[in-house]
Amino acid sequence: MLRVKYTIRFTPFSRPNADGSRLVIMSVTWKGQRVRLYLPVSVFPDQWDETAQLAMPTKQHREVSAINGTIIEYRGRVSSYFEKSFLSDYLPTPAQVQTLFAENAPTVGDSNKIAVVMRSFINSQKVERGWSAATVRRFGVLLNKLTEAGFTYIWELTADGLQRYQSWLSGKHYTNAYFMKEIGVLKWFLRWCVDNGYTSDTSFERVTPHLKTPQKEVIHLTWEELMQFYNFDYGQYHTHGNVRDIFCLCAFTSLRFSDAIQLRWSHIQGDTIRLTTQKTSDPLTIELNKYSRAIIERRRTMACGSPMVLPQISEQKCNTYLKEAAMLAQIDEPLRLVTFRGSERNEREVWKWEVVTTHCARRTFVVNSLWLGIPAEVIIKWTGHKNYEAMRPYIAIVDELRRTNMALYDNK
Repeated sequence: MLRVKYTIRFTPFSRPNADGSRLVIMSVTWKGQRVRLYLPVSVFPDQWDETAQLAMPTKQHREVSAINGTIIEYRGRVSSYFEKSFLSDYLPTPAQVQTLFAENAPTVGDSNKIAVVMRSFINSQKVERGWSAATVRRFGVLLNKLTEAGFTYIWELTADGLQRYQSWLSGKHYTNAYFMKEIGVLKWFLRWCVDNGYTSDTSFERVTPHLKTPQKEVIHLTWEELMQFYNFDYGQYHTHGNVRDIFCLCAFTSLRFSDAIQLRWSHIQGDTIRLTTQKTSDPLTIELNKYSRAIIERRRTMACGSPMVLPQISEQKCNTYLKEAAMLAQIDEPLRLVTFRGSERNEREVWKWEVVTTHCARRTFVVNSLWLGIPAEVIIKWTGHKNYEAMRPYIAIVDELRRTNMALYDNK
């Protein structure tokens, strides 16, 4: 942890006011830097205690509580800012210290605490935008991380504050790719804060990190792996069979986990699934194929009167059991994953079953659909993607697969 000596001293200004009192000056000194600020209070020379750096009551001037309260508040605000900066291995600049007391800086109170403002943001936006529970949780996670990083007030989230947050995340071994996502979510929140008068500082908009990030790995099951998973007999391991059914239904229909787990028998109309998505509130119509139809019929025999097609389980638990199910089914292709933390490149080798998640099912659907020759224009009607651009990473995978398979002719 960074630790730099800093001093905070208060002295009366040398030039008196008309009534003989003098403004109180705060001087903050650290590592060759110094900031002098005038407090909005004045003291008379006979009131000032140089040792305590506080005002003392005299016969002529007994009231000192307001003066000392302001001095204590200023000292506390600066000390708190320095200590939080040190925890994040960050050295404050003179401009940042001055900003703490700028005219347009919000007062320090509960109404300007990030936690309070974040709750207002979530409560208003989840109604206005119809947020899913996952989106609400996403901002809850952001709040927890900001709190852990030492941020308390909205006015701390300036351009410099975001850079300190980046340094903190890097120190916690979060990847560059994670920070790039995090900064987008944080800017969303801060723009709302500006629009609603919680802050007037828009310097955060200047933060556009140019960080090294690897090309996103589209982890999916090949057709052969999908068939291996689909046909694997789990015997008495019913939980693994259940999560396999959830994954495979998504992999044969393009459903997200959030939609699949809410799938009701009433959503299945003849040979189609008709529903409104949880994430985007878009209406979707997805035709069944023989594989998705077989899964649905198997679940029908196991429904026992439940209105839900699939067994109910949280996504977190589903992902845990899914990895075990994929391991049992020997989905064990070795993969090399590359990440960056700052400028540091990290590469690790994993088995595919270690990184299989529910979202891989949706990617599996897209890649295999393209491999089977289904046009991208048709696929996005099933998946709900907004445009063709979203298909590019998947098309690149299929193009590479085609080149590899065409090369097989060279060996004949």
